[in-house]
Order: sequence, then structure tokens, then C-alpha cells
Amino acid sequence: MSNYNFAGTHVVVIGGTSGIGRAVVEHAAAAGARVTAAARTTEDVTLPARVALESVDLASSSSVESLFERIGDFDHLVLSAGPGAMGTVRELSSDEARPFMDTKFWGYYDAVRAAAGRISEDGSITLVGGAASRKHAPGRPMMAAINAALEALGKANAIDLAPVRVNVIAPGLVDTPAYAGMPEQVRQGMLDGYAASVPAGRAGLPEDVATAAMFLMENTFVTGTVLDVDGGVQVI
Repeated sequence: MSNYNFAGTHVVVIGGTSGIGRAVVEHAAAAGARVTAAARTTEDVTLPARVALESVDLASSSSVESLFERIGDFDHLVLSAGPGAMGTVRELSSDEARPFMDTKFWGYYDAVRAAAGRISEDGSITLVGGAASRKHAPGRPMMAAINAALEALGKANAIDLAPVRVNVIAPGLVDTPAYAGMPEQVRQGMLDGYAASVPAGRAGLPEDVATAAMFLMENTFVTGTVLDVDGGVQVI
């Protein structure tokens, strides 16, 4: 699965029990890392060997701080959690929109803050945002705002936390369990429509983003960047 050698390192993945985060966990474990996967829901979760499972609620600052107190020192952090916020400003009040920002922006912020004093100096932090930051579509103003904020947060922290490296991945449409609740015909239509519209000719897979995360963890000359893993959606 992986050509990387992460033996002797400790990788923490928040949102590590499904979708993109789960793929990162599997790749890091296959590369020999000690891995901690953290998520809000931990029931009925089976993970690879050498992977520890922890519970965390990104909407709670105290839960995030407690997680990192339990984890202790580590080398790499990947944040891949938080629901997508669908709805126009006519449809979502600020009270309805705020929980999305609380989880994906402020939750990431709290995690980076808690990690800053515990991560190794030659380590890395990777924030998984989304292509909606710059590729706009109807009904996604909060997705655009949150993911754009994460990109700015990543770049700023690449300066403030140096020599720790901080990067952002901006995935396009990725076929994950997040869409499992959709009617199958609607879900497949969404994936097929994306495939027909991008140069790569397909929707993404969790492994596409996971291999990008592995690259960002391994390459010590990459920091302060936003890596588009989107099939080329930003160029159309």
C-alpha cells in the first residue's frame, strides 16, 4: 500500500475512522507508523494493528485538549473531520450555520493549538479542507468560507509554528461514506457528473487524498502550501 517508511514515528489522525481519515490511518500504519485514530464515534470500529482508537469531539475545546493530553508526544497530525455545510444564506440562519464553523474551523484551530506544544520539531500538521474554498457552486457559502479560512490558517501557522511544517489539502469530490445516506441513484449521478466535468475523468477516492497526506508528512521541504487533489476542478 505504501512505499514510505514511517517506522519510529507517531501519526495522529482526527476523523480517522472513516473516509479520507481512515485511508490516512491505513496508509500510515502500512508504512510502519504508530497511529492514533480519533473520532467522535468510536463504537463498532475495527482498525488495523498498531492503531490506537481515541474519542474526541471537535466541537468541544476541552475534549480536544484532553485528547492531546492523553496522546502525549507525537510527530504528525492529520485533521480530516467535519460535515459539509449545505444551504444558501436564505436557507441557513447564522445559528444554523455556526455549528459547521465550530466543528471544522474552530475544532481544527483547537487541535492545532493543543498539538503545538507536543509535536516534534521535525513533524507536520496537515489540514484537510476542500475545493469549495476557491471553486464555488450554488448553495455552498459556508463550505467556501470554512475551507478558505482553513487555507489561510494553514499558511499562517506554517510561519508561526516553524520548523513544524503546516500544509492544507483541498480535495474535490471524493466518494466517501459521507454520501452513504443519499439515494443511490442520486449519489451515483453526482459522482458521474463530477467525473464528466473534470480533466481526470473520475471522482476522487479516499486513497487519493491519503497518498497526498503521506507525501506532505514525508517531504520536509514542503510547508505553507495548499495541495489541490481534485481531478483538475480548479482549472475548468
